[in-house]
Amino acid sequence: MKDSTEKLLKKCSRGAQMGINGINAAQRYATDPKLMALLAEFKDRHRACAEEMDMLLLARNKKPGKVNPLLKKMARAVTAARIASRPDNVRIAQMMIASCDSALERLASLLSKYSSAAEPAKDAVKKLVLTEQEYRLQLRACI
Repeated sequence: MKDSTEKLLKKCSRGAQMGINGINAAQRYATDPKLMALLAEFKDRHRACAEEMDMLLLARNKKPGKVNPLLKKMARAVTAARIASRPDNVRIAQMMIASCDSALERLASLLSKYSSAAEPAKDAVKKLVLTEQEYRLQLRACI
């Protein structure tokens, strides 16, 4: 049976990867230079969070979590369809804010569920939480 630390790290790493996937989809439609720069910055920051969690897994001799390719394609298609219905920068920022809200709720739930996880793992997840909070705050300035 997998321990709490491994479960927390894998789930949160996959969540960060899905965040990157959503940002990739949004970048295709963004035209505002400020929003484009914000999307690029936070894609890099999400990637850094995922890599940190993956390194913690590797240090425990565990394989990093990977997102199901079919799930990635479906999520990208849904995001693209939502944006394509009204492709403007405000709509993109609103969708990304909604994604942040959902991610923050999920991360809080996972931290609570896996409260017995090792501190370095919880610290890595808390960095992702802070990243999501800052991303949401900066996206609000784009509306």
